[in-house]
Amino acid sequence: MKRILTVLAFAAVAAGPATADTLSLSFSQNWTNNLFQTLYAETDAITSADLSWEKSLEEFSLLAGIGYDALYENAGLSAASLTGGADYLHAFGEKTALYLSLMGDAALFRSEFSDFNRSGVRFQAALKTYLSPSSILKASAVSEYRSYRYAPFDFLSQGLSVSLDKYFSSRTTLQAEAGWGLKYFLHPQTVDPSADLALAFAPAPTGNGQGGNGQGGNGQGGYGNRKGPGGGYAPVASETEGKAVQIASLSLRIGQGLGDRIGLRLAGIVQWNLSGENPFTTVEEYAMIENPTYDAFAWEGTGWNAQISVLLPWNVNARLGYNRTDKTFPGIESLDLEGSALNVVRKDGRDQWELRAEKDFGRWSLVFSYAYVRNRSNDPLFDWNGGFISGGFQWNFGWGGK
Repeated sequence: MKRILTVLAFAAVAAGPATADTLSLSFSQNWTNNLFQTLYAETDAITSADLSWEKSLEEFSLLAGIGYDALYENAGLSAASLTGGADYLHAFGEKTALYLSLMGDAALFRSEFSDFNRSGVRFQAALKTYLSPSSILKASAVSEYRSYRYAPFDFLSQGLSVSLDKYFSSRTTLQAEAGWGLKYFLHPQTVDPSADLALAFAPAPTGNGQGGNGQGGNGQGGYGNRKGPGGGYAPVASETEGKAVQIASLSLRIGQGLGDRIGLRLAGIVQWNLSGENPFTTVEEYAMIENPTYDAFAWEGTGWNAQISVLLPWNVNARLGYNRTDKTFPGIESLDLEGSALNVVRKDGRDQWELRAEKDFGRWSLVFSYAYVRNRSNDPLFDWNGGFISGGFQWNFGWGGK
C-alpha cells in the first residue's frame, strides 16, 4: 500500500498544473587555522558540495537536497546530509499571507564520530500582514525534533517570535523582534560527583574533546582536551529525567540606504535564560561543523553588529561587518587546562570581523568570504583566535512555468 501511495503521489506531482522546477548546485572550498575553536589551534580544509531541487505547484512546493562536507585532516568529521519536505504559501487578500513548512533531515558521519549521526523533523508556521503600506507585522512558530545516535543529544524545541518592520521615505528601515524558546533534552545524563577518582582516559581521534559529557560510543571528550592534543577525560555518568532550557530575547535592527550603492545596518540583541541550563559538562564551537551542545539555548547575554554593503563596479556586492558578543553559559563551569574547576561560570567575549564579496552572473554566482575571530574566555581552553576563508559558486537552473 505504501508503494502504491508513493507512486500515486509522484504521478499527481508530474501531472499537476502550472508546475516549475529549480535545480541548484553549490560548491565551496574552505580553510581555517582553528577548526575546533580552542586554545589548541588546528588547521584544516573543508570541501562542501550541495545539490537541491524544488518543484513549485502553485501554492505548494516540494523540496529535496543532498550535501557532503569533506575534511582533510579530520576526516572523521566528514559528513553527508539529506533534506526533504514541502512548504505552502497562501494569500488572504492583498495584505496577509500564511506560510507553512514541514522538513525532514538527516546527517551521517564516519564511524569515529558516529555519535553525531542524527535525523529530525522541523515544522514552521508564519503569518505576515501589512498594518499599513509601510508597516509589516510578522509572527512565527517553529517546532523541531532531533534524534542522535548518542541519546543525550536528543531534543525537542519550540520557538515563537513576533516582529514589526517599519519603512520610511528616507530609506530607513526599523525592525523590532521579541522571541521565546524552549529546548527539552529527552535523555540527559549527569556526572557522578563522587566518581572523580574513577575518571578514565579516553583517546579522542582529533584531540579536541568532542562528545558532550564523554559517554558516547567512542568516549570522546567530556571536559575537552585540557592537556593538549591527544585525548580527553570521560567522567562516569548516568541517565536522568528530561531537562528543559527556556530563553527569551529582544532584538532591534536599523537599516539605512545611502544612494543606490551603499547600505548600512546596525543590530543588537539581548537574551535571557529564563529557566534550566545546558545539561552538558562543556560546550564548544566547531567551524562549519554542527555541535549539538552549542546553540542559542546554551547562553545568555548581549550582542551587536554593524555592517556596510557596497555595490562595486562590475556589479560586485561587497559586505564588511563587525560582530561583538558577550555570553554567559549557565551551568557550565570554567576549568583550568588540567581539568580542575575554577569555581566560576564560563563567560566569553567575542570580536568577529567578516568580509564577503559576491558576483552574480545570472544563473550562477561566485562568492568569497574571510572572517577573523578573537574569543576571550575565563576558561583558558576557549581563549583563542582564528581565521576562516571560503570561496565557491552557486548555480541555479529552472524549467517549466509557474
